[in-house]
Amino acid sequence: MKHIIFALSILASSVSIAQNVEKDLNTIETADQAEAYIQDKQKKTHKLITFNAVKHNTSLAKELISTGVGATKVSENEFSKTYYKVVEKSNEPHYRLSYIFFDGNEMPSKEIDKLRKLIFKQHETQLESFSNLARKYSMAKNKFQGGDTNWVKLEDLPNVLANVDELLSHSLDEVYTVSNLDTNEFYIVKKTFPAQEIEEVKVIRVEERK
Repeated sequence: MKHIIFALSILASSVSIAQNVEKDLNTIETADQAEAYIQDKQKKTHKLITFNAVKHNTSLAKELISTGVGATKVSENEFSKTYYKVVEKSNEPHYRLSYIFFDGNEMPSKEIDKLRKLIFKQHETQLESFSNLARKYSMAKNKFQGGDTNWVKLEDLPNVLANVDELLSHSLDEVYTVSNLDTNEFYIVKKTFPAQEIEEVKVIRVEERK
């Protein structure tokens, strides 16, 4: 009998938690509200996730991207119940390029100019691919990806490169330089893809253990 009572109490507790989560989610309508909710709950299982139509190809991502703001999905297993709610949907220009970065605070400008000339020569004569040159010379974290930015919004690019007019002025596969003497940032950039509008959604994910 004690085991039955204990099991029933666990079941009642699970139902109560589920009802509370569903009630909470009904009050969340924007990404800002979702972030505030996550901050308030302080649980690692609660997250605000962005799904991108190009980057994310899972069945879950595709399903959520195909819905509208306010749409919800629930998945469940023997250990937990996970809730997803779309709180923002957009279709914005994204950019993709590759770059080699030199930090003028770490390297003399004369050395940077020398390397730039060497890199241009090796690339133009096809001695080395741009991605290999990025792996070899770049001082940026994405050097291990061959300098590739993947698809990103303008604000996610380094500030020096986040200039729409300049991005659009260059032709596909063109290699060019960008510098900012005030911040000592020096780039060699290759335009690898034309700008593309990409659909994405922001989703609040709430997971409750059973």
